[in-house]
Amino acid sequence: MNILQKKPRIKATLKYIVVLVLVLLVTIFQDYLHSRYNDYSFYASESFLFNLFWILILPVALLFNLVFKRISTLETIQGLLVKRLLFVFLASIFHILLFAGLVHLISALFYDHTFNFLRNLRFTLSEDLYKYLLIYSVIALVLIRKKNLIEETVNKKEFLNQLIVESGRTKTGIKTSDIIYIAAEAPYIAIHTAAKKYLHSETLKSMLNKLNSEEFVRIHKSTIVNLTQVSSYKSRLNGDYDIHLSNNQELRLSRNYVDNFKQKFSSR
Repeated sequence: MNILQKKPRIKATLKYIVVLVLVLLVTIFQDYLHSRYNDYSFYASESFLFNLFWILILPVALLFNLVFKRISTLETIQGLLVKRLLFVFLASIFHILLFAGLVHLISALFYDHTFNFLRNLRFTLSEDLYKYLLIYSVIALVLIRKKNLIEETVNKKEFLNQLIVESGRTKTGIKTSDIIYIAAEAPYIAIHTAAKKYLHSETLKSMLNKLNSEEFVRIHKSTIVNLTQVSSYKSRLNGDYDIHLSNNQELRLSRNYVDNFKQKFSSR
């Protein structure tokens, strides 16, 4: 994963931590106020222990989001409502069991009094079940819908079938299927076909956004290749690879782009 990909995740993680800390402080303060109002002793350690509920939400949500993506049986469920309901049910049950188990384990290890697992489970089911169902219903709406919107956007996106390249007063149309690879040649990019090389005043990044991402992939910071023109690839035993093209040329596949290339190449 490169630095540009890491930054958004780091920011999102920091935001989650800040929100989580605020929620924990508010709930612990609420427990304190409740104890004062009802005239019973307040123990911050016990309040924090039972507020582990909030800490577990994101890990459980991410875990089940991953499960729904990786397990083919769940991935093939067609009904969006059915998939969401199943997500809510499974995530809630898992969270409830995990929470009751952690409270029992932590209290047994570090507290004078051990909170019984079955008693915790019965209490959660009778008092807090609606919280789990509500929270994971909202999460299911966000995660499942977001995934489908991304898929719809990708499916609806129109890719170029032909590029227009200018050379002086001459404009030449190049079918994207004829492109073997595109390389950076500052201040231009060079579009290579079996017949000729064309210089074009555009960046590799903007060109890649216009091309079909299932056919054209970046293999180096200065190279894009047409997967349909790739004959084979071979490891250099240092993390990089050599790609053999249909025109008998050989290009370097950088280790930073290997995973994406392999995934797209194997699914052609």
